[in-house]
Amino acid sequence: MKRRHFLKATLALSIAGCSGPQEQADQDIPDPDGPSDARGSEEQGTILKFGVIADPQYADQPDRGTRFYRNSLAKLSASVSDLNEYELDFVVTLGDVIDKDFASFSEIMPLYDQLWARHIAIPGNHDFDVDDADKHRVLPAMNITDSWHSESLSGWRLLFLDGTDLSCYRYPADDDRTAAAEEELERLRELELPNAKAWNSAIGEAQFSWLEEQLKESLDNKERVIVFCHFPVMPAGDAHNLWNANEVVELLSRFDHVAAYMNGHNHGGNYARHNGCHFVNFKGMVETEVETAYAVVSCFSDRIEIEGFGLEPDQNLS
Repeated sequence: MKRRHFLKATLALSIAGCSGPQEQADQDIPDPDGPSDARGSEEQGTILKFGVIADPQYADQPDRGTRFYRNSLAKLSASVSDLNEYELDFVVTLGDVIDKDFASFSEIMPLYDQLWARHIAIPGNHDFDVDDADKHRVLPAMNITDSWHSESLSGWRLLFLDGTDLSCYRYPADDDRTAAAEEELERLRELELPNAKAWNSAIGEAQFSWLEEQLKESLDNKERVIVFCHFPVMPAGDAHNLWNANEVVELLSRFDHVAAYMNGHNHGGNYARHNGCHFVNFKGMVETEVETAYAVVSCFSDRIEIEGFGLEPDQNLS
């Protein structure tokens, strides 16, 4: 029998009652004798349902601390089998499919082909931890055509961001874009910001403008919005955040129809609420030796429910 823990997160989509710039939700432990059916809340009214995987970070290398790199192949394979039990609109991997070495893609990517639902991958920082000569091959290896893109499904606008846009690792060392990113990182370090790390990065100007246009267009079309990215932007001051997290949060806060922002990168997971938008950091699959970590997300007209598996904790976010 698979060991499953269920994360039932009821995320209110209305901003009514939200006060202050940031509100951290209480995380109550639900009754352990509560529902444990693998299909969780298969109730009527589901508008959109999708799977979420964060940070498999596979590599053929020894374990390091709590990271079990080789085990990700078996865990991902098992999660694919479980996700195939659901009728999903898609499955998204929130970055860091591999830990390093371009050859890792050839071993892990075929597992996604076993999904019955289509798979959408988002680039993460470790996906580019390959030789400079292979960096241009990373996105094709992940079946990514456009590194940032959007789509509309059942009244929802889904925005998939590329948080590696401005980074010190995305392009070869002698690329002008790498030099520009290193200059920006040095500026942030001089400001002594906690997220001024070389393994973080930023949304570039062109992508930022595109994001704003998508938010305006989805508002005109009366669509709810979910944003996906590898990197978190909340809670404020977190060391894992995008370099320009404050600007992204400020932009999202201008639009009441943004329901959620979902990300990986911080393997320990996290949660915050800001101006009615729920910021959900999913736990890293690589961080478990035997268990796993992934989720099924169900979107309703008035809430989002997240059913977590393995490392995802039992909790209720009201």
